[in-house]
Amino acid sequence: MSQITVTFSPWEYELGFQVGIRRYTANWDTKDAAHYDRALMEEDRKASVSSALCELAVAKHLNQYWHASIWCAAAHKKHRNPPDVGTNVEVRRLRTAPGVAVRQTDAGRTVWAARIDDPEFRSCLLLGSVDANYALKAGIHVPGKDYVLVPTDELDPPE
Repeated sequence: MSQITVTFSPWEYELGFQVGIRRYTANWDTKDAAHYDRALMEEDRKASVSSALCELAVAKHLNQYWHASIWCAAAHKKHRNPPDVGTNVEVRRLRTAPGVAVRQTDAGRTVWAARIDDPEFRSCLLLGSVDANYALKAGIHVPGKDYVLVPTDELDPPE
């Protein structure tokens, strides 16, 4: 599988951390989503920063707009529709999963899988992407979950 490493400049690194920490503090006392399993999760502050950096890496690679938005859980319904990057890109940060989750709400978009591959968070590995409409038909349905799983080796390689 072809992968691409995106390396952050110091200002990108700082911005990704700032957005991640601000997302974390905006949701300081928020309960986890129903599909989260706390036993399998890492610390929220680390996960928030990693997710923000993955979004930034995909935007940088695609040369598309990243809104870097921050809102509290109470405003989530108001802001849930805009994509993470550009006009139709969702970014999923992978840590231990064997593939990328694609949800019904991703229909009409491209879903990218990314992983922070550096303990200092200075780079991000882009694993590939998948057309959500295709994935929703061909992906592996996960019993009891609201998504399909597309194994990383079945993703379209980053170009």
